[in-house]
Amino acid sequence: MSQYLNYAIQLAQMVEGQTGLNPPVGAVVVNRGRIVGIGAHLKKGDKHAEVQALDMAKDNAKGGTIYISLEPCTHFGSTPPCVNKIIEAGINRVVYAVKDTTLPSNGDSILQEAGIDVEFRHQPDAENLYKDFFITKRQSVPMVTVKVSCSLDGKQATDTGESKWITNKLVKKDVFKLRHHHDAVLTGSGTLNADNPQYTTRIEEGKNPIKVILAQNGNIDFNLDIFKNTNTPIWIYTQNEALVTDIEHVEIIQLTNCSVENIMKNLYEKGIGRLLVEAGPTVTSEFLQSNYTNKLIIYYAPKIIGGSGKYQFFHTDKIIDLSEVPQFEIVDSQMLEQNLKLELRKK
Repeated sequence: MSQYLNYAIQLAQMVEGQTGLNPPVGAVVVNRGRIVGIGAHLKKGDKHAEVQALDMAKDNAKGGTIYISLEPCTHFGSTPPCVNKIIEAGINRVVYAVKDTTLPSNGDSILQEAGIDVEFRHQPDAENLYKDFFITKRQSVPMVTVKVSCSLDGKQATDTGESKWITNKLVKKDVFKLRHHHDAVLTGSGTLNADNPQYTTRIEEGKNPIKVILAQNGNIDFNLDIFKNTNTPIWIYTQNEALVTDIEHVEIIQLTNCSVENIMKNLYEKGIGRLLVEAGPTVTSEFLQSNYTNKLIIYYAPKIIGGSGKYQFFHTDKIIDLSEVPQFEIVDSQMLEQNLKLELRKK
């Protein structure tokens, strides 16, 4: 793989989780063996990576090559099409790592008609970066990661509700990074009332996600710690028309049916592109049974809790045939001292 295409992919990976409904993209402009411009799409509505890189390169872009992690866009959205900027800059060659299957038109043809050489150079690292984005964009729902911290026998708590701390401090730090890479974190009112969590990102220059609370019956204690941090919006989804609050940063969203599907579609309309689910067994199980989970991350502590299975992270009301159970594939594993992190993708 070209080092320059690798740089573009690395730039895209660096901004993963901060572009909202848009994909993270990196671009590098090279002329006569020198990097003359680099760019990354930083947030929805900002200049795309190609435009930033070309603006940096200025006249040095003429006759050069631009390496991009994703096929350049061809449509007018918050910004003009990137193919137009590439043509205007006098670029001779475009190399990109992933074809954008959601584009309304073929960018290759537009560029080639302008006399520009175009090369699609498939890269697995970049493909993994965009795989879930393409799926969820077609569905108009966020990309969903379900996170679980549990014992070896899958318990999130003992039968008496004791849950602090099953996993270790390194897991806690890793979860902070997870939150940083998502637009919003979702939990249920049961977990909120039982654990009094804050769902913040306590890392340097960390981005605190919007907090989403599912409270179908409206059972909310507004004196909890999560409501004291006024810097981050809180959205509460409920079917209880009587649930109201005068807290400025809290929005009550009333739906006639608080199904996973309805909530996902509403979150996407509100600009959420990546959602992290950190909840108890009830909400976790709802998402794992749905068609809206893209990734599952499990942190296992080397402990066996036992008990009745009251806080088993996945449970169903009925027995599911083996041929119909949700299936995942392991894409990565990591030891965090004595705790094991498994990253799985929904098949």
